[in-house]
Amino acid sequence: MMTNITNNATRPVKAVVISASSGIGQGCAQILAQNGYTVLAVARDRPGRQSSILSDLQDKSSKRANHSTNNTNAAVHHEFYNVDAFSLKDISRVTREISSKHPVIDAVILTQGMATMQGYTPTKEGNDEKMTLHYFSRVAMVLGLLPALRQSAAECHHQNKNDDGRMKKGPVVMSVLSGGVHSVYKKMYEDFSLEKNYSIKNAADAAGFYNDLALDVIALDERNKGINFVHASPGFVNTNWGTELNPILRSMVRMIQPVLGRKPMVCAENLLGPTVFASEKGDDLPKTLFTSSSSSSTGGGGVIVIGQNGEAKALTKGHTDGAKKFLWDETIKVLNKAGVTET
Repeated sequence: MMTNITNNATRPVKAVVISASSGIGQGCAQILAQNGYTVLAVARDRPGRQSSILSDLQDKSSKRANHSTNNTNAAVHHEFYNVDAFSLKDISRVTREISSKHPVIDAVILTQGMATMQGYTPTKEGNDEKMTLHYFSRVAMVLGLLPALRQSAAECHHQNKNDDGRMKKGPVVMSVLSGGVHSVYKKMYEDFSLEKNYSIKNAADAAGFYNDLALDVIALDERNKGINFVHASPGFVNTNWGTELNPILRSMVRMIQPVLGRKPMVCAENLLGPTVFASEKGDDLPKTLFTSSSSSSTGGGGVIVIGQNGEAKALTKGHTDGAKKFLWDETIKVLNKAGVTET
């Protein structure tokens, strides 16, 4: 299907931020708004939450930093979208709602997550809660927004000769989780869903490993050429992370967070600077330090892995063509069962 290219010289740059109500997601939304972006904030609604988020973002927009090259005359109107991120079906619904109103999206920031000591806990759709937030819902969100991201990439490619593209190096998808930090989940082939081998470490490794593999698969799809897919690690951040922990552990976390943890907006600046803002300005994004066994090391154009300061990180030694194919086949089965389809 032919892509319709529009005159984008004055349109605001648009970013979807998932889990924009608190923590790193809120920090990213605030930094983006401060730099002239229209933020499409996605989160579970609560009494007063929508108005509070939009008021805060509008306030940040009125105090724009000089970071952005956005046209300051472009109208900026932030929006809020309610979603239950534990439901892949609801994720699919909200992507359709966003895409119907915004056919061009320039950045997608995925930060939804949870910290618990609980064991395998299935959602209504039958998938583990933690894996749903940290992996399945992220892939579902990306797949649903790919048409709008492709439109941004096509727009950029069409206009890069006269330097009018809004994202000069292409749109950016960034999953903030554990890029370059996690290990390989060694039981992926025998227990993809973690039903039999669930542990806190296995869940963490699986989510990180799966993010690497899936984002690489999507990035290397020829239809997504020009879109940057990033898996980032935020480091230790002073957020409400750990709310779901038991009271003793939660109190311990709360004691050390103000001392050792970075502020969410500082974390956001460190991650957005070398990715979203770099692309907007026309600067090169980091290049993943691929491992020798990575199939992407010779292919190029795959997932970008960065650390808490935006520095390039490496993929695991388990990042192979076989692992990617198995992971993607199993992922699509889970998504299709919930009514989510590839686009």
